[in-house]
Amino acid sequence: MFKDVKCHAIVLAAGKGNRFGSDIPKQFMALGKKPVAAHSLQVFEKMECIDSVVLVTLEEYINYCKKIVYDYGCNKICAIVPGGKSRQESVYNGIKALSGNEHDIIIIHDSARPFIKASDVLNTVEAAYVHKAAVLALPATDTVKLADDKMFTAQTLYREKLYLAQTPQAFRKDILVKAHENEKESSLSAYDDCQLVEKTGIRPKIIIASNKNIKITHSFDLEFAEFLMEKGSDNLV
Repeated sequence: MFKDVKCHAIVLAAGKGNRFGSDIPKQFMALGKKPVAAHSLQVFEKMECIDSVVLVTLEEYINYCKKIVYDYGCNKICAIVPGGKSRQESVYNGIKALSGNEHDIIIIHDSARPFIKASDVLNTVEAAYVHKAAVLALPATDTVKLADDKMFTAQTLYREKLYLAQTPQAFRKDILVKAHENEKESSLSAYDDCQLVEKTGIRPKIIIASNKNIKITHSFDLEFAEFLMEKGSDNLV
């Protein structure tokens, strides 16, 4: 599909989800009778352009993730690896588990976004193939204020040029590896992989996301996700 270039997905399920307020990590909570993480894994499983998937999770949940792979037919998963102390370390652990050509495309996706659409994945992959890097994002609809250290407004940012980054984010493999290796010794942890890639001089292409690609962070997000499920798959657009 991409002229001998393969596409690999790294699905992140290594967060402890402290903000969610549950003993069970949010990515393993039930959503529509199956774990949150299983939803996006099944999307990648069905996509022709995805060649392999690495699942990054908590050490103590590796065996549980093996059960998810078996129960939900996630046959493209080539490795289940433990996460690191930060999101950045977890992604790098996933990268190390992949083989393939340096020009292959690597997709990074948060398992806490269960409603990712195959079309959004494909659009992001195609943009990364052309532009070397791409990020799914939504235009900001609220007015954004920059605050100072004392919580007074310092600046009003023009929302016409502001976008809220989501996942998947897609990159050519050699560029993503270089970005992570450049920052491996840094004490600062990046918010996402785009931030690391931007430091190498590459500007990721922004792809507009569907408005249902929500991230489950708090318990009420899961309640909202359940509501969307009850409304039916036609509403997940």
